Amino acid sequence: MEEKLEISGKKKKELRSLSSMMGNLGYNKISYSKDRLNVEKYKGEDLKGKPNLEYTIVFGSNGITFTYAVPQESNKRKRLIELFPTFLDVIRVSEDYYDIKPTAILSQVKSVIDDISKVVDKEAVEIMTELEELKLRFNAITSKYNDLVRSSEENAKILIECERRRDELRVRVDELTGVSDATLKEDLYTWIKVHNGSIDVREFSKAHSLSIARIEEGLNHLVKDGYVKRRFD
Repeated sequence: MEEKLEISGKKKKELRSLSSMMGNLGYNKISYSKDRLNVEKYKGEDLKGKPNLEYTIVFGSNGITFTYAVPQESNKRKRLIELFPTFLDVIRVSEDYYDIKPTAILSQVKSVIDDISKVVDKEAVEIMTELEELKLRFNAITSKYNDLVRSSEENAKILIECERRRDELRVRVDELTGVSDATLKEDLYTWIKVHNGSIDVREFSKAHSLSIARIEEGLNHLVKDGYVKRRFD
């Protein structure tokens, strides 16, 4: 893609000497005729070895045209900002050859400045919008984190309270059934001693009016405390 910058100005004298001057400035290709001077600047080569055209300057009888390439991957405004100083240098170098009104130059400068301002304003708005979105996301995440912390603390308190209540209920159940853990272990141990180291859980259950689950719990305590050992026949 190509873009152009043009400035009007009546040619005051022949461009032959300007041609020699542009040649000394390191341009790659210069072609001159009586009313026209073409100057080309290349930068690098493509994959086939063909030079990449950076920009072309045409000095005509009624003004100067600066045509520059905009690579496909480049931003058009950014490219303009990069090459506009070169365009102004071209005007300065050729000032003895053209009658260019200052208003024409100022018009070009104002156009570029307006274009840059739009870019800056747009980028500033986009940055501010993104910043506000990030702030909102940060606040939302912070709020969720705080809720989770509070929830975890509340859950921990609830768990502790449930455990405390469970222990209280267990003690109360023992009181209502008339058999505490200590009494149950003592009765079980005595039964086992009397019955030659063995116990029939169902028989003990009937004799003491206790559930089999409660008896198993007492036996587990005895095993855990080392008073008895389980024997598997």
